[in-house]
Parts: sequence; C-alpha cells; structure tokens
Amino acid sequence: MRRIVIAPIIAVALLCLVGLLLIGAPQSALAAPVPASALAPSSNVYTAYVPLVMADFNPGTAPEVYPNDPYLDQTWGLEIVGAPKAWGITCGSSSVVIAVLDSGVDLDHPDLSSKLETEMDWDFVNGDDVADDDHGHGTHVSGIAAAATDNGVGVPSLGWDVSILPVKVLNADGVGNASALADAIRYAADHGADVVNMSLGGAAPCPYYLQEAVDYAYGRGVLLVAAAGNNQGNTENFPANCEHVLGVSATDSSDSVASYSNYGDHVDVAAPGTLIYSTVMGGEYGYKSGTSMATPHVAGLAALIASRYPSYTPDQLASALLDNAVDLGSPGWDMYAGCGRIDAYQSLLQGTHGSSPRCLAGTAGWTTDSAEAPPAAPFAPGEVIVSFRPGGMAAQTVLQYGRDAQFLPALRAWRLQVSPGEERTALAQLRADPTVAYADLNYLVFGD
Repeated sequence: MRRIVIAPIIAVALLCLVGLLLIGAPQSALAAPVPASALAPSSNVYTAYVPLVMADFNPGTAPEVYPNDPYLDQTWGLEIVGAPKAWGITCGSSSVVIAVLDSGVDLDHPDLSSKLETEMDWDFVNGDDVADDDHGHGTHVSGIAAAATDNGVGVPSLGWDVSILPVKVLNADGVGNASALADAIRYAADHGADVVNMSLGGAAPCPYYLQEAVDYAYGRGVLLVAAAGNNQGNTENFPANCEHVLGVSATDSSDSVASYSNYGDHVDVAAPGTLIYSTVMGGEYGYKSGTSMATPHVAGLAALIASRYPSYTPDQLASALLDNAVDLGSPGWDMYAGCGRIDAYQSLLQGTHGSSPRCLAGTAGWTTDSAEAPPAAPFAPGEVIVSFRPGGMAAQTVLQYGRDAQFLPALRAWRLQVSPGEERTALAQLRADPTVAYADLNYLVFGD
C-alpha cells in the first residue's frame, strides 16, 4: 500500500492544526510489539448537560497523520485507538495541561523536557518545587500521555502538543499516601490542569478527604482519570472508585482486556496497557505493562478532546470518551472494559452525544460510603486523618486522641499521630465524637 509521508515538521504541524486537508492515506502497517512474556504488569457519577454542536466535518476527508518519531512502529496502542486519523483532526494545544500525579518526571529527558510546565511542578514527597523522578514510573506514564511528538526523537504520544504538569506523590520506592494525593489533586486544579492522570491506587474505598479533593477539582472543570489496578480481580482501588473519576482497565495488542487488569464497578473505560513503549529515566525508552500505562492513553485523548472542544465540561469530556468507545464485550457497560476501549478518532469526530455518558445509563455507578477497607489494606502506621464540624473544638479534640497533630490546610483536616496498632481504635473513638465530620486512615497508594 502507498503511504504518504510529509517530511517537513512544519507541514505535519500545519496538517494537525487544520485537520481538514484532503489527504488520502492507507492504514499504517506498524510493527507488532515484543512478545507478551517480556514484561509483567507494573506494580461515576456524571450529570446531564446541554450538548454542543460540532462544526461540519466530513469523515471521508480526515487524513492520517504519521509523525517522524523513530519508535513510532513500537507504539501499537496508538494505531489501535485510531491516533493517526485523530491527529488529522487535531494534535492538541499546548495550553491544555495534563497533570501527572506520580513519581515525578525525568526533567531532562529529551522527549519530555520541552513539554513540562516546570515553573509550576511540585514535589509532595520532599516538599519542594522540583518534581524529579527517582523511581521511573512517572517518566514512563508521562511519555504515554504527552511525549514530544514529530520531533525526530524517540516515541510519539497521543497527546502530541498538549503540556504536562509534573506533580510528585510517589517516593523512590513507588509508594505514597492518600492525604498527599488529595493535596496534589487540589494543587493541580489550582495550577491550570485540565486533566489529572493518576496511574496509582490503594486497596480501599475512596477516603472521605480524597473524595473532597476530587469534588473540588471536578468543580473547577478538571477531568480526573485513574488506574483500575493490576490485582486480577474485583478489588477495591481508589481513586478509580471515587465519584467523578474515570477508572481505566488495560487491554493488549489483540484488543482484549488484559488478564491482570482489575474489574468491577469502578471500571469506566479501557485503553492499551500491555507492553507499552515509552520514555524511561536517563533519556532512554522501554516497555512497561499495567493499568498505569492504560490510564495516560485516556488522559492524552481527553486532552485532545479538550483542545478541540475547549468549552467542554468534565461531564462532556467523559461522554466524548465513553460513548465513542469500542465495545469489547456485550453492548454497553461491563465490569471488565467499562464502556469499551477508547477510540480517539471517533471521540474527536463525534464529541459528546448530548447527555451524560449513555453507556452508564441504568448502572448504579460508584458512590463512596463509610465502609471499612479490607483489613489488609495498607496505611501509614500511626496516622489518622480527621476533619471537624464547624464550631468543633478541633485542637482540643486532636490532643485528646493522639500524641501529636498537624493541620493540613488544603484538606481542612488534621493528620493525627497515634500509637502504631491503635489506628482503628482511634477511628472508632473519633467517629463517635459529635464534633468530628469524618475520620479515616491515611491509606498508602502504589503505582499501578
């Protein structure tokens, strides 16, 4: 088959911006990835809205755009979601920002450095303004979402021209905690994020303080996406199970849901996640697998949709993603792939269908409650997060129940220190106190 290649970088950039140029291009013959044995997985409620009307667009005229990145043939996920044709509609806008809440980013990586909002990055692990990666997970995730594309270097990304705000919440071991994650969500919402990518999770119901942070970001027009988890079962996983968060399961190159991917009510959509080639630390590239790799595909596409439809609300972005997805099982929502595997071209072409995601109609969605996590759910030893009702004697109460306390301004809550092993006893006492609005453990989060 004849394959049209536009050599000059400027020509491809203009083609992305115009999106209506008449170019006939055949389907790409991208090379298959390495064998599946090469790498193991790394460790909703939406309201109705008034639809927007898309400008006339003839689907028969959409060009397929192929960037000049040398490892294009290793990115099977981009081909299967229809990225080349989607890029014929738009390559995104640098004013649209994906906040990657993870282990940080290799700030000097040649395929990432030009895409980073480094004047606003933040490290919630070390408490400074340099969100550098000392683990590797965040660098790989960031490259999938928005590596520099058509720059003659490395890999392309679905997000092409969109920007990345690195926010570090995982330490050098790939571990963080839910209170820092809640802080980071609020930080991202306050610093220009349009989409928040959370390729991480913890095995518990959505903590109250985390749901409050999610609601805050949602109220500021931010779409949040999170990994469903890699535990091969119907397993609790926050923040994917929080309201107003899209939970993402992983697929493989055969367009099937990956065997390691979690399933359940918290799964809203699926995306490529197995053997994904992307940026790694030290300016290099490598394969990783997991729902962590699926999630930035969704974030990258959401950013493209936000670029094409800049007035879309989070609900409308969700509808454009979910209602244009490709069913992988029975029609409509299912617990394995949610509404289906994302389709970049159709999401950009069709946009919203004019209601909250139709494929979720008739499903209960995910709502948080006060249910306890499984006993094995890991949490920060000796820490309880507690918030007080207006007028409550906060300082007096925290000293009554714990040895020390730190006020967390962004959460409007206290991190209470108790004796290790006494966390659940303290929870029971605090929840019985009428001045307490909520009390929760400070659950740990891990890169998924």
